[in-house]
Amino acid sequence: MPGLADTGEMPRYQRKTPAGPFAELTRTIVAVEKPVIAALHGPVMGAGLGYALACDRRFGDPTTVMCAAMIKLGFAPDCGISYFLPRVTTLPMALRMVETADVIDAGEALRYGLIDELTAEGEDVAAAIEYARALATGPSVAVDLGRRGVHKGLSSTLDEMNDYEQVACTMAAATHDAREGTTALLEKRPPKFRGH
Repeated sequence: MPGLADTGEMPRYQRKTPAGPFAELTRTIVAVEKPVIAALHGPVMGAGLGYALACDRRFGDPTTVMCAAMIKLGFAPDCGISYFLPRVTTLPMALRMVETADVIDAGEALRYGLIDELTAEGEDVAAAIEYARALATGPSVAVDLGRRGVHKGLSSTLDEMNDYEQVACTMAAATHDAREGTTALLEKRPPKFRGH
């Protein structure tokens, strides 16, 4: 019986990438040059959990529940769950989630860092947008370099990160926003960043 790859229905890149398109979305969330903010309402399970964990910040409301649900179906975690869980929460909580598929309610998710902020019901999107607006007024080049540095720091030595930070600081210092930030500080006024 021919498989999908034999019928030509599966794109070539997918045949060459074992993780497939679902995991590609996780990579895209991290690789994008802007912070990615999740507004969580209701169940965050399976691939959705991986996507939420890949985001820079997670705003949830009391309806939010999180679960590595694929375990209950006999599948191993995917979409970056095993990478992000022990980095976002504690090792014991990560192991509990991937071993038991326990459903974690919003309060427990907040306590264990799976949710950064818990809003009133239905206010998760508004809180995420408010955070995004605050970021939009910031120095976007410096934010992007800092964000990339944090991800790079997860698998680098201190010396490597000192080198990266020096390069990043030099790059950021050449921007209009760095000059504006310094000038605004000296003039004791809020900066007006332009994103370049």
